[in-house]
Amino acid sequence: MTPRTSCGKGEFVSCSRSRPVATLLLLGLAVTACRSAPSADAVRLEAGVRQGRKVVAVVPAPGFRINARVPPALELRSGAVIRLAAGRVLPDSSYYVEPPWAVRPVGERLRGVLRVSFCRASEALCRTASLPVDLRE
Repeated sequence: MTPRTSCGKGEFVSCSRSRPVATLLLLGLAVTACRSAPSADAVRLEAGVRQGRKVVAVVPAPGFRINARVPPALELRSGAVIRLAAGRVLPDSSYYVEPPWAVRPVGERLRGVLRVSFCRASEALCRTASLPVDLRE
């Protein structure tokens, strides 16, 4: 038997228990929270050579793009900041067409945090990620 509740106008309504809905909602939240963060697989920092110089580049995973309005930055433990802003962008300057890159400091181990703004190709809202970096020469 469900309890009867007054709605304030002298009428009574029947209330039903919403336990199945609450259970589904909690299950959905748990599944969403347990998925890996999109930043974990969306971008990666790669070392390479470009025009004879050693460089580092931020490479997006398939289906992702890097926001060119907020170029990636590698904040080193020494306090130096490397801006990875080289690379072609779309005509409206919103996204990189190729992975953004910067010349790598000579003889230095790159340890610090990569800050990058990226989004899925199907979305207009970008996320910001802070990824730990430890690249040896």
